Amino acid sequence: MQVSDAIVRFAEEPDRELPEPPPPGRRFVQPNFTLALSPTPTHASVTHLRATVDGLDATIAEIREILSTAGYIGCAWYLGPSSRPAGVVPLLLERGFVPATRPPFEARYSVLALTRPPPLHAPAPGVEARLVESYGEYESALAAGFKASGMPDEDIACWLEAAPALWEHESGIAKQTHVAYVDGQLAGFGFAAPGSRAVLLAGSAVLPAYRGRGAYRALVASRWFAAVKAAKPALVVHAGAMSRPILARCGFEALCTLDVLMDPAFGGPVYSASAMGVPKME
Repeated sequence: MQVSDAIVRFAEEPDRELPEPPPPGRRFVQPNFTLALSPTPTHASVTHLRATVDGLDATIAEIREILSTAGYIGCAWYLGPSSRPAGVVPLLLERGFVPATRPPFEARYSVLALTRPPPLHAPAPGVEARLVESYGEYESALAAGFKASGMPDEDIACWLEAAPALWEHESGIAKQTHVAYVDGQLAGFGFAAPGSRAVLLAGSAVLPAYRGRGAYRALVASRWFAAVKAAKPALVVHAGAMSRPILARCGFEALCTLDVLMDPAFGGPVYSASAMGVPKME
């Protein structure tokens, strides 16, 4: 599989290409890091780390100051092969950072890409996946997807409180959410976030009762067709342990690996890795 350098960069570190998050979320783009604050104070993420060994502590302090001022209580750092300084993961572990392990969060993600059509099979009987068609459907999809991911009820409530602002945001990104039905019942959802040349699968989950029926594969196919329609025929994803085998069967290939560390100074629940603050559940 041939993947352009631009798509590889977006796949590893997508935040700089994604739309600005709706208030109170915000994105800070600095030469040495990108910090994305989601619409809820429990979710923030650091990507595109470009510090030096001597400047690492100053970078940590700068990020912590922004988080404290904004009143955020959770922050995860996403660290891939482009992160600097080289070998930054053990340097952060020495400073008390810990692997992110609270479900549905994972300490390691595989960065995958798909640049050709996935194997197309006829949808399983009773399975449908498509774009959401209304705010009510979007809100129901969020609630179902977050529940499927294992997110605590109190955090689901925070996201549902932010849902109206997400839906009305000028980027229109919430309206690019895809929803799956099995036998007419809402079974799960899949986020999609467009970059300049590819679309990020920014989180997806299927309720346990409907797993194994083809709903997840249908969500992948639905987002592929949407990407092609938008003249961006490539999908990228940060895949967790559960989705990795399914995505491999859909034709995705590995580009690199991300380590995800929690900042001990901000120990609240953290799920977000994208600038729109959508959970990492793919």
